[in-house]
Amino acid sequence: MVSKLQNFLFIKSGVPKLENYLNLTSLRHKLKAGNVANVGTPGYKSRDISFEEEFKKLNGNTQRLKGELTDPAHIALGQHKSRPPKVVETAVVKGELNSVDIDVEISDMAQNELLFTIGARLLQSKFDGIRKAITSR
Repeated sequence: MVSKLQNFLFIKSGVPKLENYLNLTSLRHKLKAGNVANVGTPGYKSRDISFEEEFKKLNGNTQRLKGELTDPAHIALGQHKSRPPKVVETAVVKGELNSVDIDVEISDMAQNELLFTIGARLLQSKFDGIRKAITSR
C-alpha cells in the first residue's frame, strides 16, 4: 500500500514516468547495439521499438483499448502496460546481406543516448528537489 507521503514524493512528482522513460531508452539501446553487433550476419533482421508508442502505453496515454487485470495470473490484453514492448524487425531486401544499415543504427544510438541523458538528468533534478525539501537546504 502506498502512503500519502510516497504518493506525493514519487508518484505525483513524475518519478515513475521517468523510470519508464529510462527503461525504454535502455531497451532501445540494447536492440540497436545488437543490430550493430550483427552487421555482418547473413539474414539478420534489424530490430527496434516504437519509442513514442511504448512510452504512451506505459503511461496510459493511448487511445487503444487495454484489458483490466483482476488477478495476477491473468494475461494482459491490448495496450496494457504490463505487456512487453512490441519489437519490430525490418525485412531483409532481396540481394542484401541483412537489413542492418550501420549509418542509421549509429545515428539512432547517438540520438537514444541523448534521450537517456536527458531522462537521467531530469530524474536527478527530481531527487535533488526531494532531498532539498527533506533537508530544508
